[in-house]
Amino acid sequence: MKRRLTWGLLYALIVTAICLSTWWSPALLLIAFIGSLREVLVMKALTAMVKLRTTLYLLSSAFATFFLWTHDDWSDIHSGGEVLLWIFILVWLSDSMAYIGGRWFGKTPLAPTLSPKKTWEGAIIGWLFTSLLGAVLLLWQMDALAQWSLPNSWPELAWKLPLIVGFAAPIGDLIASKIKRLAGVKDSGVFLPAHGGFLDRFDSFILASLIVGLLIT
Repeated sequence: MKRRLTWGLLYALIVTAICLSTWWSPALLLIAFIGSLREVLVMKALTAMVKLRTTLYLLSSAFATFFLWTHDDWSDIHSGGEVLLWIFILVWLSDSMAYIGGRWFGKTPLAPTLSPKKTWEGAIIGWLFTSLLGAVLLLWQMDALAQWSLPNSWPELAWKLPLIVGFAAPIGDLIASKIKRLAGVKDSGVFLPAHGGFLDRFDSFILASLIVGLLIT
């Protein structure tokens, strides 16, 4: 547990540095997509059709992530890298609260054949808690209530982002679980000790960034 926590914190620090260090550093997130794609392509048990669909899924998310990074309609104080970091933070929050909610209140399996430990109660708690963070984000915005409906503005995104990510994160996790089950593996790889491979670590972000990118285009 201690080893997993240590590597998890290191991973979070690296992601934060990638998103915020320079204007070009978010491009390093491409490594995660390349790593995830490689892991899928070497899974011998997967059919060619599953590999093709997964490849298209990963490429679509990579393009959406690139769009969010380079999108120039955010306000001056919110760069594309910051938006990507908020997606990561909300994913981590969703995963953590879904886990805690499931441990405390979980009774109804969400997808027993794909992920036996996930429950509807945990997923709902994760979504509600993540969505509530949207209110906190709004408190940081000047005149956010007056600007919330401006297309693709940061105040508008602050309303939408927690709702979208809270919904997408558990589904992205289940998509990765489906791929691994078809491949007959527990982890997609060994990218991060005690955490699995690239796909294991970025599964929720992959779908969340794709949906956010699609909804603001």
